[in-house]
Amino acid sequence: MSCEGVVGMSLSQSEVEFLNTLDLLGGKADSSTIASKMGIPESSIFPISSLLAQKGYVKITESVKEKFFLTDEGKYCESQGMPEKRLMVFLKQKGGQVSLKELSAVLKQNEISPVLGWGRKTGAFSIEKGPGGPYVILKKDVPSYYGSLLTKIKNGPQSFDEEECHILRELISRGLVVKKDQKEIVIELVPGAHLDRRATVSVLTSDDIRTGKWREISLRPYDVSAAPPELKIGKKHPYLEFLKEVKEILFNMGFEETEGQFVETEFWNFDVLFQAQDHPARAVHDSFQVKNVSVSIDAPSELIESVRAVHESGGHTGSKGWGYRWDIATAARPLLRTQMTVNSVRYLHSHKDPPVKAFSLSKVFRPDLIDSRHMVEFCQLDGIVGDRGINVRHLLGILQEFSRQLGFKRIKFRPSYYPFTEPSIDAYVEHPKLGWIECLGAGMFRPEVLGPLGITFPVIAWGIGIDRLAMIRLGINDIRELHTNDLSKLRSWGWW
Repeated sequence: MSCEGVVGMSLSQSEVEFLNTLDLLGGKADSSTIASKMGIPESSIFPISSLLAQKGYVKITESVKEKFFLTDEGKYCESQGMPEKRLMVFLKQKGGQVSLKELSAVLKQNEISPVLGWGRKTGAFSIEKGPGGPYVILKKDVPSYYGSLLTKIKNGPQSFDEEECHILRELISRGLVVKKDQKEIVIELVPGAHLDRRATVSVLTSDDIRTGKWREISLRPYDVSAAPPELKIGKKHPYLEFLKEVKEILFNMGFEETEGQFVETEFWNFDVLFQAQDHPARAVHDSFQVKNVSVSIDAPSELIESVRAVHESGGHTGSKGWGYRWDIATAARPLLRTQMTVNSVRYLHSHKDPPVKAFSLSKVFRPDLIDSRHMVEFCQLDGIVGDRGINVRHLLGILQEFSRQLGFKRIKFRPSYYPFTEPSIDAYVEHPKLGWIECLGAGMFRPEVLGPLGITFPVIAWGIGIDRLAMIRLGINDIRELHTNDLSKLRSWGWW
């Protein structure tokens, strides 16, 4: 590259310091020497030198060299002394011989056998039998060059003469040193590269202006046509945003939110809702039973007695009930709640004066085969409206208005059956790809539900599979994708 091309290149402050350091080292040095001189990690040398090579300031030569490093055992021997050296000093202190059992005073257990083998091989030590057992006897002094070479390797110089190479091989065989191939780069200044080494910056500081340093600084050109970087700012998951919107709509419609607990008794989850104790929904394959948890029926005795009477004979509701003997032990069994209507009846029990208008939105749990439309854990929205004179027409109107505010244009109803409502309906909304999807069940609470709770006015109720509405709103075909944390997928869908 010509000098004119070099002069036009902009340099960062670190690149200028790199070139100045290379000048001080005679214009050519390896990466470790430059790193040591600059006081930076050697790993930082390659990216800086690569940039300077692209700009034509330096030339890089790569080579692979053998380098030697101390193992953990080698580091121990370098700091504490070679085992044979420690043994020799110990033997001299003991008059030239010690019993085999005494070696643990100066040697680690894993050192004893190797050092005795080395001593017999070199003639430094011998083992002889004595009255008290085997003895180790010093025959001659051991060399000290092993420890010196370990210290040399630790301190970094990697050039060895012929004699050191022979000792090095022995240290490797003893597991004190390892050999590794390392890439080494040598950086050399390109002739003429010193012509322009002003650092290029994008911002002038107040110190630069006050001290006059700005005269020595080159400002980086600013490209006004360049596009700004795309910002990936954090956001709430779109599914959570949808649930928040649902709540805001209901708040604006005058509803109050209620909260409950994941673990309920069958009493509140089923019995209060006039669901027979032998109903299939109460079997283990349709609800998650909870083991090793003690839960009592948190209800007054008069409510428990009223629920019992309704199940057995209809109580004072005018119903015939289910005609079986109600079991309180069954009612006390704990389970993960299967629907949010349990929150609605709990709310009614403590709000006996009309009007009442409440909703609950949270997780429910049901054993199911996981597929594009079903999960074992999902969100359900349950709502109630109670007042004198309301009927099914009010129920249909509320559901249509709620659907309209969520942006669903088509909704249809058909008759259905639920143990706790009469009449009962199912509602469907239209998905652009999956067609009509059942999303809620609704109806008027039966006297068998309202009577034991002490409610004397009609109550309309509904339970919405809000996850299915979320699928339609967010334009996805698989309910499992509501919970994805794949950012690339979320962005490809246009949610983020």
